[in-house]
Amino acid sequence: MNYDFLIFDLDGTIVDSERDLTSAINMVRQEFGFEPLTIEKVRSYVGSGIKALVDKAVPERSEEIHERALERFKFHYSRVLTDTTAAYDGIAAMLEALKDKKKAVLSNKTEIFSHEIIKRLGLKKYFVEIWGGDTAGKKPDPKPILDLIKVTGSQAAKTVMIGDSSNDFKAAKAAGIASIAVLYGYGGDIDRIKELKPDYIAEKPEDIVDIVTKKD
Repeated sequence: MNYDFLIFDLDGTIVDSERDLTSAINMVRQEFGFEPLTIEKVRSYVGSGIKALVDKAVPERSEEIHERALERFKFHYSRVLTDTTAAYDGIAAMLEALKDKKKAVLSNKTEIFSHEIIKRLGLKKYFVEIWGGDTAGKKPDPKPILDLIKVTGSQAAKTVMIGDSSNDFKAAKAAGIASIAVLYGYGGDIDRIKELKPDYIAEKPEDIVDIVTKKD
């Protein structure tokens, strides 16, 4: 299928940001008297936005404490945003190969952080829109996908969601569009990915080029 509009998840799909996320989370945990978490544990919390991440990482029942922890996370994360965060190998070449196709970023991460990461990594020129979880809703809600299709004047039948988590594939299915699962990111368990039933699987970024440019 030759797709005209490509919607990319951010963390675990375009960029590897787990070290910076873990650093910010552990700064918050230290402030609240908790031991640091491993990168693997923080990775398991990523995918539903920063509030969900902080709620899982700070085991307190008080909503007031969670709100304070969220603000502290935003403070710390803004200062380490791209200390180690980088695009996966092959991402820049893939985006360049697809420069004539319409592309957008749809992350559950806050829009300001999503936009700033893409900008700092020099990738902004490739995307017509960069949306976060506070722009038009969070995946797996299909609304942000449907809104992106409308805003960009695209067709659902020619749109594909590219991501690494269940939220990406559930949102795509609910929006009636195709999906590509990437194995190089955070969700690289092939058996788990297959259970989520994406339409395509990409082992490396260059596979995305082959999938979205294949003639019918």
